Amino acid sequence: MATHRCVGIAALVVMAFGIPFVSQTIAQEPANPGELSRTLEAADLSPEGKALLRAKGGEVVRAGVAEGEVAGLIQRGVGRGIQPAELVGLLDVVVRAKRQELPVRPVLDKVKEGLAKRVPPTRIAEVASRLSGELATSRELVRRAEREGIRVEAAGDRERATQAVADALGKGVPPKEMTDLSRQVARSGERATMSRLEVGAQTTGDLVSMGLSPRDASETVGAALSRGLSRHDVERLRERLGQELKRGGSAEEGATRLREAIRSERPEKTEKLEKTEKTEKPEKMEKPEKPPKVERPGR
Repeated sequence: MATHRCVGIAALVVMAFGIPFVSQTIAQEPANPGELSRTLEAADLSPEGKALLRAKGGEVVRAGVAEGEVAGLIQRGVGRGIQPAELVGLLDVVVRAKRQELPVRPVLDKVKEGLAKRVPPTRIAEVASRLSGELATSRELVRRAEREGIRVEAAGDRERATQAVADALGKGVPPKEMTDLSRQVARSGERATMSRLEVGAQTTGDLVSMGLSPRDASETVGAALSRGLSRHDVERLRERLGQELKRGGSAEEGATRLREAIRSERPEKTEKLEKTEKTEKPEKMEKPEKPPKVERPGR
């Protein structure tokens, strides 16, 4: 009996000490085996480098970034000869954006673009971090716009507007100009939608890229939005400014002529046309009458 009791006690001791060991072993296994693990196994890296990237990659995936995106970024970085510690720095920028609930796609794209162009990792991290800051500022501007009456009509409108405003900020449009443009959209009644803020911000940034000052660009786009021009016509402001610049003079003179032309146009012309096309239903076609049945002879 004593022997059986000793064996039982020994078994309990082994189980008690074995459970933490097993738990620790499980915890050390990659949380998201699959594409990330396959990428790291195929990578020409030291075991230490693979372990470092496996830990950071798993962290990014657990934060909510798609495993395929993380694996693709690591694969591209390794292919460009980026060291594991430097790749960890790039992944840190991505995971910070995700944890701040910012749109992570633009940040990922910026990192991948830098890797494709063989930009030094420190410079890529700097640019991607600045983009994250612009997205954070943009998100606050979009939230304020929504509080001031700009409506979200479709899924994805808010995120697209956030990215468009961030892109304009990145092209040199100050937050004040974006705020003024947003308030102009908010005052446009039934046309105060997030999609119009998106196209307004996008076009403002594009006009700045063409040489206009942020003030001239936002005033030109604001004039188009105030006149009720459709999304297509607001986007065409880039083409119209290009035509004005071909006539000669400075970019500011071209913008002034363009604003004068916009203000002389019939308001809401294109907007009404688009609304009519969307709301009017096609006339119901009448079914053709069946031809009269003809009796065959002999029946």
